Amino acid sequence: MLKYLLKRLFWMIPMLIGISLISFFIMHLAPGDITTTEAGFNPKASEESRQKLRELYNLDKPVIVQYGLWLERMSKLDFGNSFASHQRPVFWQTTDENNNTKLGMIQEALPITLLINVLSMGLIILIALPLGIISALTQNRLPDRSITLFVFIGFAIPGFWLALMLMYWTGVAHHWLPISGLHSMGADKLSGFAQGLDTLKHLILPVFISAITGLAGISLFVRNGMLEVLHQDFITTAKAKGLPEGTIIFRHALRNALLPLITIFGLSIPGLIGGSVIAESIFAIPGMGKLFFDAVLMRDFPVIMGILTIGSALTLVGNLLADLSYAWADPRVRKGVMQ
Repeated sequence: MLKYLLKRLFWMIPMLIGISLISFFIMHLAPGDITTTEAGFNPKASEESRQKLRELYNLDKPVIVQYGLWLERMSKLDFGNSFASHQRPVFWQTTDENNNTKLGMIQEALPITLLINVLSMGLIILIALPLGIISALTQNRLPDRSITLFVFIGFAIPGFWLALMLMYWTGVAHHWLPISGLHSMGADKLSGFAQGLDTLKHLILPVFISAITGLAGISLFVRNGMLEVLHQDFITTAKAKGLPEGTIIFRHALRNALLPLITIFGLSIPGLIGGSVIAESIFAIPGMGKLFFDAVLMRDFPVIMGILTIGSALTLVGNLLADLSYAWADPRVRKGVMQ
């Protein structure tokens, strides 16, 4: 197992470099750059000033040279500074010559996205597992068909449309919930408990929208996995031995049906960190999704590459964790890995 782990970790390095190289070149195929965006706000900007901006950001150099400079910084976990006017560091906080600390953009956005996605993942597990089990145990009956209808509706409804409808219904029409941001105006003057309650109210809609898109797929996955396991020979043997139905369902059937979910949860790690562009943009939440969306609009190459690189690394790590977890849970897979 240790040899397999070291081999996988070694191959992650060239894979990450290859992904970053492809991403870097594809990103530079898009028309325009940060100088086009900045000059657009100033109609009097001359071509000479644009050229000075390109030289300042090293955009006048060949793409392969730009990538080499970026790769050199990235090897030190330095993703550079944003092209925006605030010149904030992309990844982690830094201190300038005047001893002023600048908070990293990803450092600031990551905890917000992580909180929203962990809560939504917990909500998905809490609801999807019982729905999938009930649907499998009542196959082709009313509960199963009702849950299946709910699942297909969840697949069909666009997330952005549902978010806008809920914003209007709960926020504009009835004033039940806030519809943007994470804090109300003047929230810093409230007590600690009141601030926490205010943040919780702001999180209800984003967490629900993030959860509803994954709820349908996970519940259907659990249903199909349970149906497949319930028809296998060892379940028939357990029933013939007279084991209680609860033991058969939860100890034997569910345990084996959830094995493929390990892969899904492992590959969901990048989504936990990457955030949801739709939800965070609609609800004006300063998370990773909105940060990436704004960076793309601004042609902010350091921020884009920083987020893409972190997402790629997390995808590789999530894939590795999923394989190791699957091998730990299933002795047959573990035996194949160790050979």
